[in-house]
Amino acid sequence: MLIPVILGASTLTGFILYKKLKKYKKEKIKSNDDTNNFNYIQKVDSSLNNFVGNGKIVLNKLTNIIDSIPYVVFKRIHSLTGTIFIGGFLIFHYINNSLAKDPKTLNKFTKKMHKFPLLPLIEIFGIYLPLTIHIIIGLILLKTSKINYNLKYETNYRFILQRITAYIILFTLLFHLRTVRFNEYLPKFIRDALNIPAKRDLTFEKVNIWFKPPLRPIGLIIYKLFTLSVAYHLSNGLWTASITWGLAKTYEKQKKLRDLSNIIFLFLSLWGMLIIHFYSQDYKNHKELYNQNDEDLDNSD
Repeated sequence: MLIPVILGASTLTGFILYKKLKKYKKEKIKSNDDTNNFNYIQKVDSSLNNFVGNGKIVLNKLTNIIDSIPYVVFKRIHSLTGTIFIGGFLIFHYINNSLAKDPKTLNKFTKKMHKFPLLPLIEIFGIYLPLTIHIIIGLILLKTSKINYNLKYETNYRFILQRITAYIILFTLLFHLRTVRFNEYLPKFIRDALNIPAKRDLTFEKVNIWFKPPLRPIGLIIYKLFTLSVAYHLSNGLWTASITWGLAKTYEKQKKLRDLSNIIFLFLSLWGMLIIHFYSQDYKNHKELYNQNDEDLDNSD
């Protein structure tokens, strides 16, 4: 996920420098200033022109390659990354977060998981890379499949909701990653104001701050909306994936699988709400447990 961000930032920086040097060059021509400086600017300007030109060539080649790929291939890669990788991670994530019923158990499990040597590789290739591919292909497919708000059919409503929930998930996921998964990198004044624990493994406390005053209303709205959107997007995605892979060719099979996806949506929604309830508990009720929490985390294997 970091690679597209780095490339985008580099391209934007190069474009800004290119514009600045263009402007500086014009000013030098008008003022007939120092020749050496002007020649240096010309060389840099020429290099930037080559960089922009080569960038356009590469972008055009990538666009041509993407355009040459059949639509069904995009759909199948999109469904695979969504159902197997992201869906699998979601189930594991829900099982993990269900431990929040006992905050101490959750924090111990998190500490052990963070010590697993292959965790960075699993996160990169099992979560972040498939998620990035899923988002990129999703944006490409959005260009080729326009929403028709005039069609009064259930399948069209599901089609619309699938795209709306995609945007909700994208923005709330970025929020979740920034404020929970990587919140140790937040500015110190924000961490101090929100009482974010310094230790990475205190998962319960890091999430719990969003379910107690003064952040409770914000946290409940964001995470309940997030939970319902994820539940719908995955359950409906399983249904559309079955059609994409030819598992539901007849209307009867599609209807049965659609009913099954509704049951999955209900199950995931209730499960997610239960997890929110676990994280919303006042852990001061676990006073004795939390007096020993840091010591147990440090001494656990």
